[in-house]
Amino acid sequence: MSPGSAPERRPQPPPGYRPAVTVLVAVCAGIVADRTFGAAPGAWLAMSAAGWLAWFALYRGNRELAAAVALLVAVAGSGGLWHHLRWRYFAADDLGSYARLWSQPVCVEVEALESPRPLPTPPPDPLRMIPLEDRVQLDVRPVGLRSGKEWIPVAGRARLTIAGRWPAIVAGDRLRVFGQLSAPGGPRNPGAFDFAGQQRGARVRCWLMADGDECVTVVGHAGWGSPRRWLDHARTVGRAVLVRHVDSRQFPLAAALVLGLREELDYEQSRAFWETGMAHMLSISGLHVGLLAAGLFGMAQLLMLPRRKALWWVALLVVSYTVLSGAEPPALRATVLVLVLCAARWMRRPALPLNSLATAGLVVLAINPADLFNTGVQLSFLAVAGIMWYSALARSAVAAPDPLDRLIEQSRGWPARLWEVIWKQAVDLTLLNAVVWLVTLPLILARFHLMTPVALVLNTLVCWPMAVALVSGFGVLLVGGLVPPLGAVLGWICNVSLAISTWLIEIAQSVPYGHFFMPGPASWWLAGFYGGLGLWLVFPRWRPRPRWAMAALVMWTVVGLGASLAGRGERLECTFLAVGHGSATVLRLPSGETILFDAGQSMSPEQGARTVADCLWSQGVGRIDAVIISHPDADHYNALPGLLERFPVGEVCVSPLMFGEESRALVYLRESIEGHGVPIRTVAAGDRLAAGEDCRVEVLHPPAQCMLGDDNANSLVLAVEYRGRRLLLPGDLSSPGLEWLLATPGRDCDVLVAPHHGSRESDPPGLAAWCRPEWVVISGGARYRVDETAVAYRQLGARILHTARTGAITVRMRGSEFAVSTYLEGEVATGADPAEAGVAAR
Repeated sequence: MSPGSAPERRPQPPPGYRPAVTVLVAVCAGIVADRTFGAAPGAWLAMSAAGWLAWFALYRGNRELAAAVALLVAVAGSGGLWHHLRWRYFAADDLGSYARLWSQPVCVEVEALESPRPLPTPPPDPLRMIPLEDRVQLDVRPVGLRSGKEWIPVAGRARLTIAGRWPAIVAGDRLRVFGQLSAPGGPRNPGAFDFAGQQRGARVRCWLMADGDECVTVVGHAGWGSPRRWLDHARTVGRAVLVRHVDSRQFPLAAALVLGLREELDYEQSRAFWETGMAHMLSISGLHVGLLAAGLFGMAQLLMLPRRKALWWVALLVVSYTVLSGAEPPALRATVLVLVLCAARWMRRPALPLNSLATAGLVVLAINPADLFNTGVQLSFLAVAGIMWYSALARSAVAAPDPLDRLIEQSRGWPARLWEVIWKQAVDLTLLNAVVWLVTLPLILARFHLMTPVALVLNTLVCWPMAVALVSGFGVLLVGGLVPPLGAVLGWICNVSLAISTWLIEIAQSVPYGHFFMPGPASWWLAGFYGGLGLWLVFPRWRPRPRWAMAALVMWTVVGLGASLAGRGERLECTFLAVGHGSATVLRLPSGETILFDAGQSMSPEQGARTVADCLWSQGVGRIDAVIISHPDADHYNALPGLLERFPVGEVCVSPLMFGEESRALVYLRESIEGHGVPIRTVAAGDRLAAGEDCRVEVLHPPAQCMLGDDNANSLVLAVEYRGRRLLLPGDLSSPGLEWLLATPGRDCDVLVAPHHGSRESDPPGLAAWCRPEWVVISGGARYRVDETAVAYRQLGARILHTARTGAITVRMRGSEFAVSTYLEGEVATGADPAEAGVAAR
């Protein structure tokens, strides 16, 4: 090309040219198939090899369409094989192979992969039976396991939690740990989150727990040539710079926004962001990387850097920041998009939005194919796809400016023009946020059951001060250590911006109905919804007219709602949840009402509330008609305040002795119930709860005047009868209340919950003779010995089920059908007659 001539025009790709999208779909298909069916690696290898060979032969024969199909088959096989190797194959000496669900003492040597990070500690809670002390956590690489006087070489990856003070550990240090080794537990209740699967996706198969920093000794320091140590040192320096220039009140939020240190935030701050739909601000996401890239591009223009040099600097700094912040998948996705944009500008070619997003997806899955099932990653890509669609729609809707309109616009004063620009930007941003909110709403409801309508307005209001805070925070990191006066100015800007953001979020959190909880759609509905949305987005030529698309969406929504309501029929369903040492029983009556008998556990009240809530949401329950608290022991009621925040509750039924003691926990419980406007009803022997025509829910104990003895002696005993079948729920009943109950006429039952978590002090032989149970359910922890109790019930023909071993236990009664199933083992007995079912199971 001669000097002064026009630049050569490169050929533009045809409309709909998105090869990376097709490849990404094939890779995802292979990954999903392997997770679902678990084909042998040889099958995936053969599929991939055959696809590549067929592609080569067909391509050489100019059969392009057939060659493309063969290529997609090869790519799908490669995706399935890569996921299989990452998900199912671990080293033979992996420390996780020694781990069991129940912790065991070990002495191991590990290499620290990072510095310890503090775990957020919930505020003091009078309902917590075992106080939770401060803890720190870090990922480690096991290198040795002591067996007697010998050391066994081990490998893999583990997560180390240390109770107490923050030990002086840096990445690369070699540690000797005396602690407890355990394997992450999988879900044990309906709707529960799969923590074991999440950890396995990160290649973590075991946890280490040290009771204090004195149980962890540094036996070797990393050399300064270690990349991990340099990266860890850079994070420490960045944190120190923020501490120096950002106010202590705003520092935790600044550290979370700029460096991704979410552990710096306290529990209440994190909760406020979560309940207002702003949780995406607290992790290093595409927003952070995008703002950094935009700021760097703007700075390069101000400094008038040559285009190619500016692109190199932007790419280098963005990659450096992503690595410094931990390279989480959303940030990695944004970084790939920035690199694709830089490459496109370097080659003077357009960056195809969907093709670029698909390329980012391929990079993320190449690093870890398990991220395909990560909800955070899914939300990140959905949000960006929504932004790309809206941006394309907005560009196509902009008409060429009319010369007369332009002349009129220039004749107006600058305040009016400035206001119009601000107004248009606000409207455009609100519409963009609405699109992202609507696109991600079904997935958020399905996984978190949280509706945040306040976020529609809040996102628009908060994005401006948050953007200023992020940019000024980045500036503090870049120049705060080199030019302290400039760092102080940027720190002040960051402080003001974060203070405004926090103020807006606190106001939004208190808005009535600004957020609430509800059941979400089923996985099959999500697959259909997002599958159809993807086809509509990727193939614009096949898009139906807007009214037909809206009609299809309405019909699919009706199908989802109908499926959630259909199929239940008239039946009694009782689910005994696995909550460790505690009790929580969900009763779904034939009339459609839901009763919760007890709700608590000995460890975490919040965890207990989440367990019960997840079960109810998985069953499509959005309201609890009655909560019955058997007696005033915290492991039977401490989850109730958390449930009151998630569900409307009709009433709370208690024994006459429930609030007789003025303990802090009971005062807090009563204030929580009354604060939510829920009536408290006192019930005693002879009282009944509304349960429909064929069902009867009756209180058998205690008498209205209560018994002598402790609260266990006055525990509520509930009998639930449906068409000749009976369940008995006795709480923690003990003497002398137990003797009073046994003195009444006996009541044969099909299912009995062993009193007091299977304690032998609950007179198992006497109670078994009184009610002749076919099934006995023990709700308790695995460490609680129940052997003698189990023997006593088995001698009279009952079968024992323990929630610690089987997970949640569900009993279903419909007409003449009677079925017992467990979450971990599936259906264990079924039959037309409960006695026949019990005999068959034995």
